[in-house]
Amino acid sequence: MVIDTHAHLWKEPQDLDALVESDVIEQVWLMEIPYYHDSGLKELASAQEILAVSRRYPGFVIPFGFIDFSEGPEQVDRMKEQGFVGLKAIRPLRPYDDPAYFPIYERAALLHMPILFHVGIILKNTREEMTPNQSLGPTNMRPSMLDGIAAAFPELPLIQGHMGFPWINELFESLYYYPRIYCSLCGFIDYGWLIDHLDRRCGAGNDPMETVCDRMLFATDGTYGRKGTVQSSERFAQFIQQFFHHVGRTHIWGTKGDAVMRGTARKLMAQLH
Repeated sequence: MVIDTHAHLWKEPQDLDALVESDVIEQVWLMEIPYYHDSGLKELASAQEILAVSRRYPGFVIPFGFIDFSEGPEQVDRMKEQGFVGLKAIRPLRPYDDPAYFPIYERAALLHMPILFHVGIILKNTREEMTPNQSLGPTNMRPSMLDGIAAAFPELPLIQGHMGFPWINELFESLYYYPRIYCSLCGFIDYGWLIDHLDRRCGAGNDPMETVCDRMLFATDGTYGRKGTVQSSERFAQFIQQFFHHVGRTHIWGTKGDAVMRGTARKLMAQLH
């Protein structure tokens, strides 16, 4: 079974029993994204809908609240009190590692709330399709921007949402030097890069057996709550499992498929309690 560490939810979600009863998906981390108002994604679930689903399926649905970079750190306390376990960051007006945002990260660290940051290329949307105070392009969301945050708050789990294309080589440097940086494997996936780099050592010498593979988290970036979405996620999960089994059979990383598919996510969540 697998843990989907980066997913979303449609408004008025349906077919959720099929998700919970799946014999492939063990757990889903749902991200709130409220800023689309005039596009196809305006139909994404609200914070309250995500929280309601997480209460309906405790332990199966893990809710992540949305960071509004125009607000202060008190929003983190509010989301924690509401029941959110983690936080989602995307489209900041300033770079992620701007010191102006550090009070938000500090509060997240104190409250043991991991943050998933979208990194790299971003879905095409015009300014008219979004609420104010959101950046339009990817330049404020480079993978290396998580390094400064990790240095300032070494106990705060930081997750790179996607592989950070076109700055994909920054991903490895972050994973090598900062043991609390992870990467959710979804969206634009460079399989050639993975084949060449999953065996590379991480941890800057802290654990000689740890590799890039040990910091990867399976994810779909899919949106649940409509007919067929569960089956689509299951097919993708089975493909990634086969990728590790068949393509990885002559690599050390081929033996670490279970860590990517669920093991590392389990450990990360266990450390929050």
